[in-house]
Amino acid sequence: MEVVTIDLEFQGGTGGIAAYLVMGRGGAFLIETGPESTLDRLVAGLAAHGLSPEDLQAVLVTHIHLDHAGAAGWFAARGVDVHVHTRGARHLIDPGRLLESARGVYGDRFDALWGGLTPAPAERVKAIADGESVELAGLRITAHDTPGHAFHHHAFEIEGILFTGDAAGARLGRSPYLSVTSAPPQFHLEHTLASLDKLASLAPDRLFLTHFGEVGSPSDHLAAYRESVELNAEFIRQRVREGYTGEALGIAYEAFQLEQAYRLGMDPLLWPDYQAINGTEMCAEGMRMFWEGRFVEEKGN
Repeated sequence: MEVVTIDLEFQGGTGGIAAYLVMGRGGAFLIETGPESTLDRLVAGLAAHGLSPEDLQAVLVTHIHLDHAGAAGWFAARGVDVHVHTRGARHLIDPGRLLESARGVYGDRFDALWGGLTPAPAERVKAIADGESVELAGLRITAHDTPGHAFHHHAFEIEGILFTGDAAGARLGRSPYLSVTSAPPQFHLEHTLASLDKLASLAPDRLFLTHFGEVGSPSDHLAAYRESVELNAEFIRQRVREGYTGEALGIAYEAFQLEQAYRLGMDPLLWPDYQAINGTEMCAEGMRMFWEGRFVEEKGN
């Protein structure tokens, strides 16, 4: 088995969003497609290995957010099966709500960021549940339910290799700084931590992040990311208790992230890249929504 990292060069940068071409003795398939706005780069990456989109046995997506699965429908429309979480399948077939939500968030920037959103033919969408496996290219791929970033999130395991989507955070350019992937509306602290424990229990030999690339020591990465999630979620909990919201909360969280990043020795030139793929204001909002919901539950009890 060979794993090829295709850098989708999102927004003209490098090392932000990856698609993974997995080649086995019986063919090839993709894990993640990225958005339709980076299709030219993805198709070129396939061509560099003698493949056209139609040559793929399948596409697997960790979840349906546009930076991971925006181009999945495009592949499905060309006859390629797409394997996706049971809770995400219907949104690939009818992406209307997904499109409406994303346009509401990104407004006039939507087209430049994400391109189109092609509906997937229903017969090409293959829903897969926790613990289920599929056989592709002579390889066995097992889906592991890993909520926390999204309720419809899988990590994929192949022969001791894990592809974690957003379940294990973002790390760019070999930086030691880990960015917590806590975008709204589905971030959930306990689910995130439980998913990390689940991934750690699988004891992977190799681990690949969609943002971005292979990490050197899977066990160390998962432990460090768990600590980062707890630290930063607690920071937001305290700020929300103090009444921070909106822009003020976003500014406070960005400052807290910059302090961590520079203390760890992150190259300052990487900061705009982190913001492009996992903006701190968006992440702070996701954690705010989680804590405010938790506070309402506490009052109800």
